[in-house]
Amino acid sequence: MSELINTKSNISESSQSEQNSESASRRKFSKVLKNLWNAFLKTLFPPKVACDSCGLELVADTRYNLCSSCIEKLPFNNGKVCAVCGTPIDDEADYCIRCQNTESSFEKNRSPLVYQAETAKLILSLKFGGKKYLVDTLSALMADTFIDNRLIADVLVYVPMTNLERKKRGFNQSELLAVEIGKRLEIPVCKGLLKVKETSLQKELSAKERAENLAGAFLAVPEFVKGQSIVLIDDVFTTGSTANECAKALLKARAKRVNVLTAAVTKQRIFME
Repeated sequence: MSELINTKSNISESSQSEQNSESASRRKFSKVLKNLWNAFLKTLFPPKVACDSCGLELVADTRYNLCSSCIEKLPFNNGKVCAVCGTPIDDEADYCIRCQNTESSFEKNRSPLVYQAETAKLILSLKFGGKKYLVDTLSALMADTFIDNRLIADVLVYVPMTNLERKKRGFNQSELLAVEIGKRLEIPVCKGLLKVKETSLQKELSAKERAENLAGAFLAVPEFVKGQSIVLIDDVFTTGSTANECAKALLKARAKRVNVLTAAVTKQRIFME
């Protein structure tokens, strides 16, 4: 009787092993098919043949994967800017109104673009349209801005999302930008920040409400950031509340210094309290 039970057990284990093997084979075969399909699509629709903004065919290679017409429309942030937040300044002042009256935990933010119509189209298409390929164009612009402004970084850290926020969107655009910029500049990227508090949407909030909304939302990981010169990566710099709260957390964890690099900065305007 004992031998019969052992025999049944061996048969069951053998059957389970065969099923696991078949399952692994199916997964492997599925992966091969997926790779072949992706290779076929790249051959049929090669990358960088269409402008990332208007979709028209590119007649020549371009660094930013944009046609000349769309490049001309982009509001580059290459004039005089605030020494701290990097917003465009139209007068002789060195600091914008915000930075004249507010202390920032980060040293400075720099952005290749001003957040206006054409820029908004690119960034919103990435964030809400799922067009992840736009990361290539935006990261190239940001990497050039990093170099032009002689920023220094031991490590890049991106603005994090909570698990719920990430689940809703499916990805963190700041993380995607950081990873691509890191590749271009050969700088390591780490998950040096965690978002530990669910927050309301910032879009309709005043500057004061934004700061209150984000207070205590971020926690830094000391073993990743202690003693490091950090460049924080995000998509848009608006009032600076997000950058400031992230920088506070990083400095509390003994980061050496924090600068910020964003794809775009909003032009200075007065936010109602």
